[in-house]
Amino acid sequence: MNCRLPVLAAIAALAATPVLADGNEKISGILFGDYYYVASADDDVGTPEKRNAFQFRRVYFTYDRVVTDRFDIRIRLEANDKGFGSRDKMTPFVKHVYLKWKSVFGGDLYIGESGTPTWATSEKLWGYRSVERALLDLFKVGGSSADIGLGWKHSSGDLRYHLMVANGPGQRPENDNGKKFYGSLGIRPGDGVAEIYGDFDMRPGGRDEITLKAVLGMDTDGYRVGVEPFLRIIREASVAEPGEDSTLLGVSMFATLPVGPNHKLFGRVDAFNNEDATDLFLLAGVDFEIDKELSVIPNLHIMMPKAISSSESPDPVIQARVTGSFKF
Repeated sequence: MNCRLPVLAAIAALAATPVLADGNEKISGILFGDYYYVASADDDVGTPEKRNAFQFRRVYFTYDRVVTDRFDIRIRLEANDKGFGSRDKMTPFVKHVYLKWKSVFGGDLYIGESGTPTWATSEKLWGYRSVERALLDLFKVGGSSADIGLGWKHSSGDLRYHLMVANGPGQRPENDNGKKFYGSLGIRPGDGVAEIYGDFDMRPGGRDEITLKAVLGMDTDGYRVGVEPFLRIIREASVAEPGEDSTLLGVSMFATLPVGPNHKLFGRVDAFNNEDATDLFLLAGVDFEIDKELSVIPNLHIMMPKAISSSESPDPVIQARVTGSFKF
């Protein structure tokens, strides 16, 4: 039997209960996708020119329930497009499933598969996950946005922090005996946003991974601006020459400017350095807000692999998209 069928059946049964009417339960969703066209590419990159398609890049279906004054639960399913040329259908998987124990030691304890603090703050400040992922997610150096373990969140005035110990592989099963430790500390003075973050991933053979990053920005009256630098260290204790750790560096800078009651301009520049080369990513777009929960967003992506490198750089990948984003 497909293991996903019991999950879907359980959500359907919960959604049908009469408790929904008393405000203790909530069903919500997020959908975003695009029509995209690859206007320019390099043969070595693997994304041919003229490739185009309609796609759903993300579908969320979320069920939240207040069980008691002390406990909440969440079950969230996710599905997305498998990619150009794939014969696989969109298949839902469990994104979140957790019990939230409220007011434990002054904070909330999350038990199960819950969101990590890795790019939660920067993604919210960026504000356009429907258009593109955050820096660490885009360059696949930040692990996962959700993990299975224990999390603890606390906020007091402008101060907030999020601690977590989890398996490490995100939604996938544990694959080693180590664990991953996450921590973030943030302040929100007025319209400002500031956060420091770190994680330590215990990897087999002593190849532990350490990530440090910061987020600094402002969100006021529709204007948003932010910068997110990071450092990733991969220890090389298992190789012939111990002590020569690998280092990854990167920074993301972004801004949003309202230009009308329902229109916004936004742009972003990312730089990612992998010791011998630096990749650049450029993004710009216009957000047409059709309704409070519906936006149509034309945007342009330019990925420049090895833009700064001692070796020959491939041609940039230029992709035009029209993105639609809807919440309910």
